[in-house]
Parts: sequence; C-alpha cells; structure tokens
Amino acid sequence: MGKLVSFDKTGRLYLPEEIRKQIEFRTFAMKILENGIFLEFVEEEPIEALARLGRDKLKGKSIKQLKEEARGDIIGRAKNS
Repeated sequence: MGKLVSFDKTGRLYLPEEIRKQIEFRTFAMKILENGIFLEFVEEEPIEALARLGRDKLKGKSIKQLKEEARGDIIGRAKNS
C-alpha cells in the first residue's frame, strides 16, 4: 500500500514532505477513474525538460514518439505503484 494522503478544508490535496521531495514536478493532470484518481506529471517548461533528457536520447526521434514514450512510462510507473 502507498502513503496515506488527504485533502485540507479548502479541497487541496496534501502530499507529505517525503513524497514532495521525490517529485520533480509541481503541475499534474488529474483523471478520475472508477476506483480513484490518477495524477499525471505535466511539464511546466517543456523545452527545459527536453534539454534535461540529453541530446543523445532524442536523436532520430520525433516529438510524437517522445510523447508516446513518456506517457507509456508514466502509465507503467503508475500501474507498478
């Protein structure tokens, strides 16, 4: 089981400090599922994010391929949590 999180009185989701330190992102897209919610990272500065990946990893790949790989990785990590 993962960590227990809660909403405050104004409806904000509270993430414990140990979780916030592990997360590099501050913006998420939320999807409501049948049995809960799914938070997906959203890059605030996509150009800087691509630069962090390194040029070698990006060689020969289209933006569409990179987006598909990133989304697949996010979904895979969410399923394994």
